[in-house]
Amino acid sequence: MGKYIYREIQKPRQIWIWLIIMIIAAIMWYGFIHQIVFRVPFGDKPAPDLMLIIIWLIFGIVFPLVLIFYIKLTVEVRKDGIYLRFLPFHLHYRVFLFNEIDDYEVSEYRAMDFGGYGIRENFKGEKAYSMQGKKAVRLLLKNNKKVIIGTQKPDELVNAIGSVTKGG
Repeated sequence: MGKYIYREIQKPRQIWIWLIIMIIAAIMWYGFIHQIVFRVPFGDKPAPDLMLIIIWLIFGIVFPLVLIFYIKLTVEVRKDGIYLRFLPFHLHYRVFLFNEIDDYEVSEYRAMDFGGYGIRENFKGEKAYSMQGKKAVRLLLKNNKKVIIGTQKPDELVNAIGSVTKGG
């Protein structure tokens, strides 16, 4: 990993996301205990035990743990470009080299224009990497594509980009 000039790590803080995750996990745990431990079928059309165990492992344990401990958006400005990594979806950084960027600016981010937060693309072909909030830095690439980076510190991010691209 290269040395960075600026780094921001964002984690989801929306209470409704955590509420949904915990409700789904609680239902999975209830179904598992009901059917596997107490041997009482769960629901009108109960799944086979093996299937229920697999679903419970995924949605009752793995999914909540991954979201609680691993999901994060890392934005770094390095001497050669902007590095993005959205764990657990990116194993490696997505790199936007400065020689590929025509322009950049602070802008407002409307999650609904992209269908929510995360790694999204809208009907205009703009790609967004966002975790929360309404602030972003919009990159215009030389191939005329636009990339939106959600940030809680847009001025700091723009200043960091400027310190490298403008030499100071």
